[in-house]
Amino acid sequence: MNKALLLLTVLLAGCAGTAEIDTNKVDSDCAHSCSANYSECLGKLTLFPLMAQHQCTDAMKLCVQACPARRALAASPASDASQRLANVEDLHKRRLISKEEYDAKRAEILKGL
Repeated sequence: MNKALLLLTVLLAGCAGTAEIDTNKVDSDCAHSCSANYSECLGKLTLFPLMAQHQCTDAMKLCVQACPARRALAASPASDASQRLANVEDLHKRRLISKEEYDAKRAEILKGL
C-alpha cells in the first residue's frame, strides 16, 4: 500500500513540471524573474504540496506569457500588451502575485508601448 502511494505521488508530481514552458522566446530578465518567483512559490510550506506545485506551475506559465518577446515587439504591440496585462491581472486575482508585483509588472508592460 505504501509503495503504491509513493509511486502515485511521484507520478503526479511529474505532471506539474515546467519543462513545457518555453522561456527562450521571452526577455531573459523577465524569464529569470518568473523562475525566481516559481522557486519562491515552491519553497512555501503547505499541507497540499502537489496542489501547490500545480498552482506554482500555472503561475509561472502565466508569468512567462506576460513577458515581452525576446526580439522585437510583436506585430501588434497593443494586442500583445493587452494579453500580457490580462495575464498579469489574472495572476493577481488568483493571489499568485502581490499587489506590488502586479503594479510593477503592469507599469513595465505599459512602459513598453
